[in-house]
Amino acid sequence: MNKRYSAQKMMIEEALMKLDHPTASEIHDYIKKSYPNISLGTVYRNLGLMAESGVVLRITFGDAPDRFDINTHDHFHVMCKKCGQVFDAESDRLKELLAQIDQSLEETTGVHIENRSMYYQGICSSCREQC
Repeated sequence: MNKRYSAQKMMIEEALMKLDHPTASEIHDYIKKSYPNISLGTVYRNLGLMAESGVVLRITFGDAPDRFDINTHDHFHVMCKKCGQVFDAESDRLKELLAQIDQSLEETTGVHIENRSMYYQGICSSCREQC
């Protein structure tokens, strides 16, 4: 790994820590303020590598742009269909439910579950208050 990639990766990780479930464009805009020469393609390429290696989560919501999360442990994502904000949902009860679902799927299919992709959509409380 060269130093340029490491510096770019560090900038992307910093952006992910400051921004809440950002898109690649939002990360690019954040980094560009202090490093104007970075290209959107460089951000996309590095995010892809980081997602493939498990450093970040790629969150896909249908036709919406992919979002990225530095929080890689098991948790759910909930997206507001109106404003597009993404929320983390995690609790001990949800972890128990995930374990039960994984076990049931393994028993039913014989496939050892290594990862999952599940998301929920609805209208957040802020958007509901505006209606």
